[in-house]
Amino acid sequence: MRRQAPRADQNWIFDNFLTLSDNEDVLHPGIMGTRYERGFRHMDLEAVYSRVTGRRSFPKAWTRQAAIQEKKANDALAAGREVTAVHHFHRAALCYGRAQHLIPVDGHPKKIENYGGMRRCYDKMCELHGGKITRHEAEFESDKKTYFIYYPAPGEDPKPTVLVIPGMDMIKEDGLNPWNNVFHSRGMNVCIMDGPGQGESNMNQVWVDQDNYARAASRVIDFLCERSEVDSSKIGLFGMSMGSRWGVEVGAHDDRVSAVVGQMANVGPSDIIFNQAQPNFRRIYMYMSNIQDDEAFDEFVEERDSIWPGIVKKLRANYLLVAGDMDELCPPEDIEVFMETLTCPKEFWLYEGVFHPMGEVAADMYPAIADWMLDTLSNGLPAGHDKRVIVEEAF
Repeated sequence: MRRQAPRADQNWIFDNFLTLSDNEDVLHPGIMGTRYERGFRHMDLEAVYSRVTGRRSFPKAWTRQAAIQEKKANDALAAGREVTAVHHFHRAALCYGRAQHLIPVDGHPKKIENYGGMRRCYDKMCELHGGKITRHEAEFESDKKTYFIYYPAPGEDPKPTVLVIPGMDMIKEDGLNPWNNVFHSRGMNVCIMDGPGQGESNMNQVWVDQDNYARAASRVIDFLCERSEVDSSKIGLFGMSMGSRWGVEVGAHDDRVSAVVGQMANVGPSDIIFNQAQPNFRRIYMYMSNIQDDEAFDEFVEERDSIWPGIVKKLRANYLLVAGDMDELCPPEDIEVFMETLTCPKEFWLYEGVFHPMGEVAADMYPAIADWMLDTLSNGLPAGHDKRVIVEEAF
């Protein structure tokens, strides 16, 4: 008899919860607000969730909605309506991106097909948007590359630049919405990467290990520092969810980083996300690290946690962590241990009544983060700075 992976049979809980709600907030409170900020439209989300009956039906529902939006985009383009077309291409790209992400199986035909659809639509969106968003890649090990997209702010003078580090539930194309980018609208250049295990990297079998994310990000920073419109003394990192952990790793590894922001905290022990939370988190990270055996993955996670405090202590950049006090993946007590381990100038904003995705406060929070990033890259923080802010519920 084939042995089931631990907790694999708990997916029925996931499916049953979906029947109790018309969206994913019942599983991951606040996720809908975060999706809206990234450019997902209510109409597309409603259409997808109306077709979903369980976890396995998600990819098909996202693919169907992506195809509808891609057809609308092509129809608009054929009619000479480029402004309309570019928005439909973006919506299609986001939907194809979700479809491929939810098939964490290397080489799966449907994953490859949906990833191709995402690339096709996102690249067409970039072309119609004026070609200002460009794709790049950089080798960080022999035959291993990292992939990234870059969106320079207007003007040729050197400017602060933000490297965005997605979480394990994102790809780089999710995080660069040209119509709603809080960093670019404040005059900062924006770059976002697929590090090892993410998006284009896992399509090319570049998997995440204990230290290669930081080395891959340093090659992206090399690219940025070579550009005349980038002020190499003002490089910031913005990491979301698992990206909040990778952001600390990158900042500790590369002293060209002046400021690091982590949002949707994932800076504590890994037991909650990989052993206590819904099984999909463990399943996806096992795919990202190309580990099929549960015992081997447990050993990988144990080593990951054992080296974490030493990495945290090495960070010298100005630091901000933004999280919710109801975070189901990284509770405040774990965050406090992390904050006390940091030795750099630091701030912590804790939002009351807010869960891990932080969609409940996204519309106010992201502009505040961008303001902090610009101010800190421009002026720095004083030595010994240690500030804690409680943001009270506003709803």
